[in-house]
Amino acid sequence: MLKIWVRVLQNVPGSRLLLLRGGGNYAERTRQFFERYGIDAGRVEFLGVRARGEYLKNYHRVDMVLDTFPYNGHTTNLDALWMGVPVVSLAGETAVSRGGLSQLNNLGLTELVAHSEDAYLEIATRLAGDLSRLAELRATLRSRMEASVLMDPTHFTHQIEEAYRAMWRQWCVESTAS
Repeated sequence: MLKIWVRVLQNVPGSRLLLLRGGGNYAERTRQFFERYGIDAGRVEFLGVRARGEYLKNYHRVDMVLDTFPYNGHTTNLDALWMGVPVVSLAGETAVSRGGLSQLNNLGLTELVAHSEDAYLEIATRLAGDLSRLAELRATLRSRMEASVLMDPTHFTHQIEEAYRAMWRQWCVESTAS
């Protein structure tokens, strides 16, 4: 993941990466990693733990979120989208690597979902250079979320119930056939 993020920074001159800080010497080791690939340490910034309001304000400093992989950023992605920041995600094969796909699909933004590392790089690079698209997303993401199943628990519950019914029916058909 970090190697792809290096390539995004290389493809988008002047870009910066803002990361939430983990414990230990994570920040220093990560800066050293980026420097080994020619990325100036000043382009990588770490944020410590903050109160929720302060944490959300940091999304005003961000043009896009590069979703983590192979484990997607679930709650962090939803925070970003709510704050009007698009997420570029790489869909994997496991449930924990498909959260971004699910979220972006529910918002009608599957063009921000990659199915390979090269596609992830291409989507992030293209979006970084498309200021009008970034502005449009910033202005519409919250209303997209409000209108989506992501914020409609009744509809979401009905969808889950239908999925369970379909699985039950399929099991009944298969168990009767054997």
